[in-house]
Amino acid sequence: MPEPLRVAIVGTGGISRYIHIPAYKRMEARGMVKVVALCDTVPEALAAAASQFGVERTFTDYRDAVGRSDIDVVSVATPNAAHEPVSIAALNAGKHVLCEKPLALDHAGALRMLEAARKSGKRTAVHFRYRFIPSALYLKELVETGELGDIYQAFLHYFQAQVHDPHTPARWRQSTADAGGMLGDIGSHILDLAMWILGPIARVHATSKTFTKERSTEGGGRVPVEVDDATSMLVEFASGTMGVLCASGLCQGRGNHQRAEIYGTKGSAIYEIERMDSGGDALQVCFGAAQARTVGLARAPILARHQRTADAPFTEFIEAINADRDAPVTFADAVRVQEVIDAAKLSAATGNWVSLPVPVPALAVA
Repeated sequence: MPEPLRVAIVGTGGISRYIHIPAYKRMEARGMVKVVALCDTVPEALAAAASQFGVERTFTDYRDAVGRSDIDVVSVATPNAAHEPVSIAALNAGKHVLCEKPLALDHAGALRMLEAARKSGKRTAVHFRYRFIPSALYLKELVETGELGDIYQAFLHYFQAQVHDPHTPARWRQSTADAGGMLGDIGSHILDLAMWILGPIARVHATSKTFTKERSTEGGGRVPVEVDDATSMLVEFASGTMGVLCASGLCQGRGNHQRAEIYGTKGSAIYEIERMDSGGDALQVCFGAAQARTVGLARAPILARHQRTADAPFTEFIEAINADRDAPVTFADAVRVQEVIDAAKLSAATGNWVSLPVPVPALAVA
């Protein structure tokens, strides 16, 4: 087995404490990595995470963490606005980088990150974790092998309830300076799934709405909400497939609900999940006229080759580094998602269809 790769995790908020750090610690127990350091700008959160997970070295400035010679891999689990500077600093310091989604605040920022990765020669990954759900892997296989035929239409949605209550205080996700609303937060996941399964999107027509115009702050004040509560998109894939995609944080009763319905010339398939991690997912299929006449859609058993654990995005990244090959999800994949997000924002603002690729001013990526 290769020597354990030494990991620094930047950010100790919820996504880090519940997913990143536990995954790396389980990998540490298997001899794959060693969690060397944690970093966060909030000293109290940093100290609590270090104590909880038994990590000795801590930093409040990411530059001090990523510049160390005893670090091989940096895992970026910060608010969205920090993804670009932290990732680029780590790449410039010669580290492999796994970054949370969405990759950046906009397409230009994502392109700058991709260029830094290219110059560094290091491996990159993005935590689009739903690609590793067994039912999603099976659905992709059915499309790629042609078992569903040519795909006519696709309907994908991602429903949560995190902004349903207008009395919920504003968080960093409600600010354009730090995040991108439901479109960037969960819409990025559904866009990644859609393009991973069905190929590139050629054009998009989007509608975004903010239902709660302002929210309270923890300090007792009020601030405007600058991002969407929900976004719906009509898309046309390069293949000619028609698509309807929706990302909403307004769906009371939904925990973490995703659904993808794919309809082709030979059959249909529906993927569904209600949980954040692996498990609880399901795939229904209908192959041809005979099944349609008799039982219709029926649940398909998940095959052994599609089984994954919740740690798969991290373990497969480390395995890719050791094998000197691309990870399953790279910065290049996430750049394409970011481009569609920007196109959707432009469409929502203008009311027009927006075709891809979207021109990016040269100075924006210099």
